[in-house]
Amino acid sequence: MTDFQFRLNPPVRELVRCSAVLKGVAHHYCVEQYRTTLSLKSVRSGAALYVTRQGQHLVTDNSFLILNQGQEYSMEFQGTRATETLCPFFQRGFLEHVADSLATSAARQLDEIALRYPQTEFYERLYPNRGRVASLLDGLHRGLGSHTADSSRLEDWFYALAAALVELRNSVRNEVEGFPGLRATTRAELYRRLHRGRDFLSSCYNEPVTVALAAKAANLSPFHFHHTFKLAFNQTPMSFLRECRLCAACKLLAATDQPVTTIALAVGFESLSSFSWLFRKRFGLSPRRFRAQNVRRANSQD
Repeated sequence: MTDFQFRLNPPVRELVRCSAVLKGVAHHYCVEQYRTTLSLKSVRSGAALYVTRQGQHLVTDNSFLILNQGQEYSMEFQGTRATETLCPFFQRGFLEHVADSLATSAARQLDEIALRYPQTEFYERLYPNRGRVASLLDGLHRGLGSHTADSSRLEDWFYALAAALVELRNSVRNEVEGFPGLRATTRAELYRRLHRGRDFLSSCYNEPVTVALAAKAANLSPFHFHHTFKLAFNQTPMSFLRECRLCAACKLLAATDQPVTTIALAVGFESLSSFSWLFRKRFGLSPRRFRAQNVRRANSQD
């Protein structure tokens, strides 16, 4: 029977032999063409851009990324702020064992304790940072901050996280069933490609992106991408892009003292007037009033 091991911040060369959490903070950091075990990429503050053969994904505190066993990626921290990461890596077979156990009756498990390794794969995409997985990441982050994450706690946490990821994978299967397409394989492939295009848009929101560029990243024609994107996500690609830009502006307004015009241009808007109009329409107040409210809220908490 496989002996599962659990480590905190081991040397990178040992990641293939254990389940581990890598935690770190830095202003500048990059990884070139690393072939990973099944892993989850999360950012507590700042941003990290992950690039794979399938696409590119900007991970922030609003999302996390799942990469499958054997996936090769490069990564680089983004922006001028320090980026803090919290990334679990799974020992080969560990999550498969949990998935197999959850799908097997208790009676059968009394007779069959040998581990099997059914293929467990996730859709490579950004997942919203909410639900049970997000709660477990928050709990581990707090535990590491209070120095309560000994090896036994870490092992308990990995079992809970693996079960939560299996639950997430099952819910995603239901999402895929709701995508356009008569055949299951068509729906699954469209799901992959639309999310690839969606992640591309969120990764370069501050650049002059078009539907055609996002469609190219998704390997779809521009009209088909636009049409199916709206069907799948209830908004057009450009509506999603504007939302990414407005959310990025909110963070800059709250965390920096940069001029509003500078922020508008930095997140991809072409003019202050269009930015201010869209911001007020989305949030119900001007960028300057939004900043003032955040300053008052921060001062009241001091």
